[in-house]
Amino acid sequence: MLAVRSWSGYELTRQVRRSLRFTWSSSEGHLYREQKRLVTLGWATVEVESAGGRSRKRYSITRAGEEALREWLRSEPQEPHFEIEAFMRLFFSDSGSVDDMVNNLESTAASTRAMLGELLEFVDEYLAEGGPLWMLEQGLGGPDGERLEFHDRPMFPERLHVVALVIDATTALLVEIERFCTRTAIEVRAWVTPTDAQLAASTRARLESISERCRRTL
Repeated sequence: MLAVRSWSGYELTRQVRRSLRFTWSSSEGHLYREQKRLVTLGWATVEVESAGGRSRKRYSITRAGEEALREWLRSEPQEPHFEIEAFMRLFFSDSGSVDDMVNNLESTAASTRAMLGELLEFVDEYLAEGGPLWMLEQGLGGPDGERLEFHDRPMFPERLHVVALVIDATTALLVEIERFCTRTAIEVRAWVTPTDAQLAASTRARLESISERCRRTL
C-alpha cells in the first residue's frame, strides 16, 4: 500500500482492512505493529506531522522497500491457505449433533452472502459515474495527473485492472462456499447422527464424485 502513496498510520490501517480483509485478514493491532516493523527494516520512513491540533505519523516507502516489494513479487508464492472455521467444525462434527452441523453451515452461508454483498458494493462503486472506472476511461486521476477523490477517498484508477482480478477470484470462491454450505445444510438436516452407518452409500458417491472432479482438473 505504501508503494501506492504515503499514508498516516490510521489511513494505512483502514485502507488495508478495507482492501485486503477478504483475501488476507489481519487484526488492527498487527497492522500497526507491521508499520513499525517496516521502518525497522528500512523499508519505510515515518514522519510526525500536525493535523488539526494533533500529531500523527505518516509512513512513506523507501527505495529499499520498493526493491523488497519487487523481490517478493518475483518470488514463488506459497501454496493457498484456507482458514474457514465452518469447515474445521465439520471435520470434528462427529463429536457434536446434526443440529450443530446445520447451524454451522447455515450461519456460514449467511455470513458469506453478507461478504458477497459488501464486495458487490465495491464493484458498484467502481462502475459508478465519476468512479475509478470512469476516471480510467477518461484518462483522469492517474499517477501522472491530479489525484481525484470519490466518496471522499482518493482513487487510484490505474490499479483497477489488478483489483478487478482479485475481486473476480474472491467472489467466485465465496459463491462456491455459499452454495456448498446451503446445499449441505439441506442434506445434513436429514441425517440421524453425524456417524450414521446408513450414510455409507452417499459417502461413497461423494468420494467418487470428488475423485472424478479432481482428475478432470489435473
